[in-house]
Amino acid sequence: MGVAYRLVKPIVTFESYVRGIQSIRNSAGIRLTTSPLGITPEEYASDPPIYVGNSVPWKIKGRGAKGGGVPASLRSINPAVADGLERAIKMSKQFAGTYGTQLVNGKLYTNKNVKQWEAGKKRHAL
Repeated sequence: MGVAYRLVKPIVTFESYVRGIQSIRNSAGIRLTTSPLGITPEEYASDPPIYVGNSVPWKIKGRGAKGGGVPASLRSINPAVADGLERAIKMSKQFAGTYGTQLVNGKLYTNKNVKQWEAGKKRHAL
């Protein structure tokens, strides 16, 4: 699975910051996102976080269709992880088309995530 890390906004010139962001966006193996999820709406409004992370191989353009399933190479390396990923993909597809957000313990999450937590009978530690 890809992991995202929150970027600390640097104290550099705006131009060099934008150039750095553009080079990340042009890389197929790196993703750059922002998200209001998992923080309070007030935190997002005052200082929206920026996350950078490695893209998982099956979501990189040209390396297979997005959502195409578990790569055979992963199954050969770690079958247990591949099984878990297959369950996660199946559950994600089950709730495709679920939109909107809701506050859970004062933090914003997508309705799809909440439904997946409930379906998995394991409430995510929020």
